[in-house]
Amino acid sequence: MENQVNKNCIIDIYWERIFLNITFKLYEEAQQIYLVSGKEQYCIPLEKTEIQYQYHAKINITNIDGKMLENQNYRFQIKKEEGYEDLTIDYALAYRLESLGKIYRYYRDIYAYTINFEVRKLENEQLGCVLISRYMKLNKNPRKHCFSNKSVKSILKDTTFNFMANTMKILYRFFSFLHPNKSKKILLMSETRAPMSGNLLALDQRLKERNIDKDYKISYSFSTTLQESKWHIISKWLKLIWIMSKQEFIFVDDYSPIFKYIDISPKTKLIQVWHAGVGFKSVGYARFGFGGPEPYQSSHRKYDYAIVGEEELIPVYEEVFGITKEKILPYGLARMDHFFDKEKIEKIKENLYEKFPNLKEKKVILFAPTFRGRRQAKAYYPYDKLDLSKIYEICKQKNAIFMIKMHPFIQERIEIPKEYAEYIQDFSAYTDINDLYYIADVLITDYSSSVYEYSKLKKPILLYTFDLDDYQLINRVHKNVREYEFATVCCTLEELLEQLEKLEMKAKETVQVENQKMASDLIIDNIILKGKE
Repeated sequence: MENQVNKNCIIDIYWERIFLNITFKLYEEAQQIYLVSGKEQYCIPLEKTEIQYQYHAKINITNIDGKMLENQNYRFQIKKEEGYEDLTIDYALAYRLESLGKIYRYYRDIYAYTINFEVRKLENEQLGCVLISRYMKLNKNPRKHCFSNKSVKSILKDTTFNFMANTMKILYRFFSFLHPNKSKKILLMSETRAPMSGNLLALDQRLKERNIDKDYKISYSFSTTLQESKWHIISKWLKLIWIMSKQEFIFVDDYSPIFKYIDISPKTKLIQVWHAGVGFKSVGYARFGFGGPEPYQSSHRKYDYAIVGEEELIPVYEEVFGITKEKILPYGLARMDHFFDKEKIEKIKENLYEKFPNLKEKKVILFAPTFRGRRQAKAYYPYDKLDLSKIYEICKQKNAIFMIKMHPFIQERIEIPKEYAEYIQDFSAYTDINDLYYIADVLITDYSSSVYEYSKLKKPILLYTFDLDDYQLINRVHKNVREYEFATVCCTLEELLEQLEKLEMKAKETVQVENQKMASDLIIDNIILKGKE
């Protein structure tokens, strides 16, 4: 991806004891830059180097205008005629920012002054650098929150919520006491997806195929908790803990915050059938320190078992979930079980063609990107990055449907003009994306775990990553997209359209897959029925 060129930017940061050294590339004469946070503003003198456009600043962090920085987030700015402008950050440096933090301990190690750097999106959509200055005090009981730096309103709000959470914990224990016999009861639940889909749907179907539902009572709870207010969540949880207190097995498919606040009965096994097939995006404890879970109050640590796609992912999810590798079972993804069932594949295709007959005589370009935004409630996709008129012309030429399948978190749907409707169609409401893989001739995605499943089909994959460096730096990743060997990376719309133009889409063929034991059967035999048959 093209770097942020011809912009006043920071290109290097390094430390010498208490001296913070920063190198800038400025395309205009300057004698100082400014460290700004709200009303606070510090003038930092610059020295011009022998290299063209390059300036250097040496900052004594114990003596900036005779004092140290406060508990604030500071931006780097340059003064221009029209006002102040945020400095962008060089991509090469942005990838190193995480390692540049400093901790200065003092007064018998009871206190510490810390400086960290974080990549932030600026108003002009460029990347900027924020200096985070914080004073820390030793917390003698790290399992408890320290409220000393919060406002009274914030403390009251947190105290009330924690009181409700503790009440819920007590209620769960009481309900669990009322249900000592939890044998042969299974709960399938999600707090991020509704209705049931993916791995849980596949597991549920297999339980019924094997008639296990005749001996076991299967319950269901599916909602989008993370999109709701705290108080609405609490009211839902009070009902949910009654159901949970009865179960021998609870299966979840994503982050479920309710387990942060209750301690599951020893008679109940909590199993995470994680939805992602690849360890790409940093989640869970891989984000610790910049938005990840708390050290002791994490739902991830409560799992008795976590099911992952393959053995190579065990170290990744050992980091993500904060549990020992013995609890991480590489059984595969249950939703991929029918990848190994030739008859089921044909049946799925027949059903799709019957429901959508226009697909049968056309090639299919499946566009299934992940969402943007830091939280589920704020999830979106920048539809302006698609030129529907150009996509329409390519699809018309190739007699192909451009099938749009947005991430379930994204509520806003793309507007497709009527004149494009023959070749561009929105399938976001279709529940199971796996079904669409079988009729798709090419997958276009970006940072989605869908590449895992689709790569098994040996069909072309294009990654439309117009914000590649921005996304990887802000969201953090386990693996750089550029390292994927099974996909072509397109950083601009022009590159994507060019790849589509020259792509030869073969006639639809039945997927040929190897025969192996299904993930659902491994879960059922080794967890649910273990020692009972």
